[in-house]
Amino acid sequence: MSLYLPEDLKDRVARAARLHGLSEDDYMRGAIERVVGEEAVGERPRPRWGSIASGDPTLAARADEILAEGFGER
Repeated sequence: MSLYLPEDLKDRVARAARLHGLSEDDYMRGAIERVVGEEAVGERPRPRWGSIASGDPTLAARADEILAEGFGER
């Protein structure tokens, strides 16, 4: 199979593959597998935003309080 990519997309794939330490082919295969694999079983893709392990189980519940302290509102 061959896949045509516009130059700008090809450049972004190349940069992303380097960032992840993968070949462009492996990077594209992984990306396609994530999308098609999830759709094939009827699952929605999971959000992929950052998370942290703070060690504080109350952190989420206290987010507003912590932010207010950081902005000098307390």
